[in-house]
Amino acid sequence: MERAWPFENTPEPTRRTRAKRPSDYVRMHGDGTEAVIVRIGLHDAQLVLVAPNGAWERWVLHSVEEAERAAESLGVPVHTGEYPEELRVRINSHHRSAQEYRDAAYPEQGRVGPVSGYPENRPRDPRPDPQTKAAAETTQEESSP
Repeated sequence: MERAWPFENTPEPTRRTRAKRPSDYVRMHGDGTEAVIVRIGLHDAQLVLVAPNGAWERWVLHSVEEAERAAESLGVPVHTGEYPEELRVRINSHHRSAQEYRDAAYPEQGRVGPVSGYPENRPRDPRPDPQTKAAAETTQEESSP
């Protein structure tokens, strides 16, 4: 496929293989993977699988019970409600590789540039000082017939 300018001389990015299902993630990362189930919203829950190296992936399911059944079927240790301290440390100590940073969500956009000129980002007119405004109103009232 031919690429449009300005990407015509840029190679196609390589995508990391991402697990489509929790069972695929456990198969990819092996023993030592742990599951955390946290309720989000009124009914939904997220199932977070944490690999031994601290990498993680999440899936949103329709209920905490459904997430618990999915996690138990994987045969991994399950933590419900919160992340244990050891798991937090493992997640926070994980460093993504340079390749993972290059394979960002939208690699064709490249580096994020300066902020565009939306009206809310442009300098605004300074607001008049309340005393100056009152003096101007008084002067206007005196000069009107």
